[in-house]
Amino acid sequence: MKKIKVLIVDDSGVMRKLLSDIITQDGEMEVIGTAASGVEAVQKAESLHPDVITMDINMPKMNGILAVEHIMKSRPTPIVMISSVTQHGAEATLKALELGAVDFIAKPSGDISLDIESLQMEIASKVKTASKIKVVRNVNGSPKGASDLLGTSHLKVTRGLVRRSPSPPTLKLVAPHILAIGCSTGGPQALNEILGELPSYFPYPILVVQHMPEKFTKELAKQLNQKVKLKVVEAEDGDKIKGGTVYIAPGSYHMRVTPHEMIRLSQDEKVNGHRPSIDVMMESVSEVYGKHAIGVLLTGMGSDGARGLYKVKQAQGVTIAQDELTSAVFGMPKVAIEMGCVDYVLPLPLIAKRLVGFIKQH
Repeated sequence: MKKIKVLIVDDSGVMRKLLSDIITQDGEMEVIGTAASGVEAVQKAESLHPDVITMDINMPKMNGILAVEHIMKSRPTPIVMISSVTQHGAEATLKALELGAVDFIAKPSGDISLDIESLQMEIASKVKTASKIKVVRNVNGSPKGASDLLGTSHLKVTRGLVRRSPSPPTLKLVAPHILAIGCSTGGPQALNEILGELPSYFPYPILVVQHMPEKFTKELAKQLNQKVKLKVVEAEDGDKIKGGTVYIAPGSYHMRVTPHEMIRLSQDEKVNGHRPSIDVMMESVSEVYGKHAIGVLLTGMGSDGARGLYKVKQAQGVTIAQDELTSAVFGMPKVAIEMGCVDYVLPLPLIAKRLVGFIKQH
């Protein structure tokens, strides 16, 4: 079996050794090289042709952000950022994702060797998942991850996928009162595209669960709020939800909505290995809003959100899943589709159009 070739980029010799040990211990991966700066990373990406690159952020000569930008223009490769859980780390990581990095691993503070060893399973899982993501550059050189692929060469395929989805007239189109969105790997890019296409007059509140740690969700809300027409905030316990506002669940907290249309946050046990969990949020939405809810499940690995989407469908709400072609990782949407609880399977660029269509119908 062919092993996944990994290039490790970090200015810390200790970190390079720790990451190398973790990856080498896994029989499915091998380290084909290491780099101590962004400049070296760009050179080795070109000469070694790795399947995946792990990328530190703060390095001499050229930082990880610039290295990502250069690599995505010259030799697009799946890149997993290794980031500290700080405000600066969150800002830089989201910038790297915007430039084409496919995922990130947040290393907690404390003893560096203990931290990395505790993240061993996450590192192995995310590097393997990243190796399956196709990244390309578009004509003007800016990076495109798998979640962004809808060039002219894909139009026939995606139109075919849309035609195979249930046609709108077959669905019960009760006036929606809320939109619930769940996403994981590739989610920030997908959210940016969907929310960026929604008009300022979008009348429903939008609840979002994106699998991310604390500080990262706050930064995600901040960055989206600067880019889209809607108001985007990190949710706080007791928030009264309002139309035209996007509420992003904070890292480490489950988010539910109450019958009084207020947000409740909790640190109950993880569900599907996640907190926040998409299932928790969508199940609460289905219970409170029933047939007036729209559930959307986007790119991500695992199965979180599939059961929640099933509950929305069971309550006679409308359900949408991102298609395989435009998903960075076709995990969560695939499980929901296989459960038979999805009304629309759509490519990413058509999801916002479908949502706007619901406004026009009511």
